[in-house]
Amino acid sequence: MNNGLRINVGSGQRPFADFINLDIQEKWRQPALDKGGEFLLGDMGQMPFPDGSASLVVSNHTLEHCGCNEAAPFVKEAHRVLRPGGSLLIFVPDMLALAKRYIEGSMSTQLYMTSVYGAFMGDPHDRHAWGYDRGSLHDFLRSSAPWKKVVWFDWRDIPGMDAGKDWWILDAEAVK
Repeated sequence: MNNGLRINVGSGQRPFADFINLDIQEKWRQPALDKGGEFLLGDMGQMPFPDGSASLVVSNHTLEHCGCNEAAPFVKEAHRVLRPGGSLLIFVPDMLALAKRYIEGSMSTQLYMTSVYGAFMGDPHDRHAWGYDRGSLHDFLRSSAPWKKVVWFDWRDIPGMDAGKDWWILDAEAVK
């Protein structure tokens, strides 16, 4: 991947080392610094970076905190700040996989509801406002910006990024 900024938007409790961790909550500054990353207080829908300045933008469990179509400005912003060939990586709960496990009885109601609505930690931004399955996530990304391609993330190693891979995590990569 070409050189450029590496930005972790909505970093919150999941900051990455050697990334610019951008979040709207000041309380996440110290965790980002402790992890070895930078921290920038800001809105992911209006990122303070020049056009084409980033090689990678990561949204690790952030989109589910935006309501129906409210994440579209962020996806457009990510497209704007990415260089040609740069990638937007998205990780969100897979609502269909979670629902299947719940219906099968292999998840408790508490765990399922926490996965659906989010674990409230004292701030309204903690709550989940929308959900995705494979089809709806790809449709949303394709309709929000003119990506060259939208594919499943291949889980290649990206230094500093420690996004979790599990059965309930949906992943996507949108390439400019």
